[in-house]
Amino acid sequence: MVLMEQAYCEALQIAFEFEKNGETFYRQLIDKVTDPFAKKVLEFLADEEIEHVRKIEEFNDSLLGKGGFDFDAECGLELTDRIRVMTQARMKEAEKNVNLNSNDLDIYDVAMLLETKSYELYERALAVPQDEKVETFFRFMLYEEKEHYDLLAYSKRYLEDPAYYFEEYGGWIFG
Repeated sequence: MVLMEQAYCEALQIAFEFEKNGETFYRQLIDKVTDPFAKKVLEFLADEEIEHVRKIEEFNDSLLGKGGFDFDAECGLELTDRIRVMTQARMKEAEKNVNLNSNDLDIYDVAMLLETKSYELYERALAVPQDEKVETFFRFMLYEEKEHYDLLAYSKRYLEDPAYYFEEYGGWIFG
């Protein structure tokens, strides 16, 4: 039992550091991209990382008996809706004014790699037997990282070819 507790404590600590570093990473990238849409996506992801840090802290506190953690409120799967709201406004503004810079695409590749590593981190954490609450939390974080990766992949595709985005992918964003 102690080993299991130690394993998830270490996993939470690693996740905490990874998410904090992810926020810093995205904030640094914002100044390196030129396209306004790309900047907005990176700002959104930086804010998401802050939210992940908050959730990890609150979840950890609940495990230590220092408060409650409402799984329904904190681990709802409304990320897709938050992405939709964020991108709808930006797409309408940027529909005809994509300022593509090859550096922007390179930055998206690096950001996608970060999200892949985050996803793998939570997959490894789930491979260690743990209590049901910890498993539920890590599954939620896994889902969030996948959604972040998908946002980056679709945003990159939009930057490469806006016509594709509106014809093929726009249905997801616009309903």
